[in-house]
Amino acid sequence: EILGIAGLVGAGRSETVRTLFGLEPAEDGRVSIRGRPALKAAYITPKTALSVGMDFLSENRKEEGLALGLPLVFNLTLSELKRYSRAGFLNLRRERSDAGKWIRALGIRARDQEQTAAELSGGNQQKLCIARLLHQDNDILFLDEPTRGIDIGSKAEIYRLIHRLAERGKAIVTISSYLPEP
Repeated sequence: EILGIAGLVGAGRSETVRTLFGLEPAEDGRVSIRGRPALKAAYITPKTALSVGMDFLSENRKEEGLALGLPLVFNLTLSELKRYSRAGFLNLRRERSDAGKWIRALGIRARDQEQTAAELSGGNQQKLCIARLLHQDNDILFLDEPTRGIDIGSKAEIYRLIHRLAERGKAIVTISSYLPEP
């Protein structure tokens, strides 16, 4: 299912989702996911949100979504390093293999995996952020302004991807200030 939340900048749409993900403080309320015991919204942190299957794509990819000075491979896998770690050592071959799969799957145009995120176009940076979310494989995705600041071709690719994710059973919440988008 895809739920669209639209509104003007400052109307609270982004703040609502940031609060659900634990990035902004909540005064009251509960969050229930798939019949599990409800979580008190005031105690939700990003770590808690991730552990119950939620993930978040920030509207500000350059400040909150990417480590611009780091290579693509690290931007993709940094939030899931435990997947590649054993006895304190990283399996770099596996990490690069997985990153390569996501780069190809989302059509990220880059020289190689060692290229920094800062060197990519806006559309490819956005696809890199989305690839990181998909790599974490959560079921509830909050996408705040998923197509802001990118070209029309990349927008179309991201729209198709969002629909494919919903078809695969992911719950998608998109937030947009562009009213026709959601």
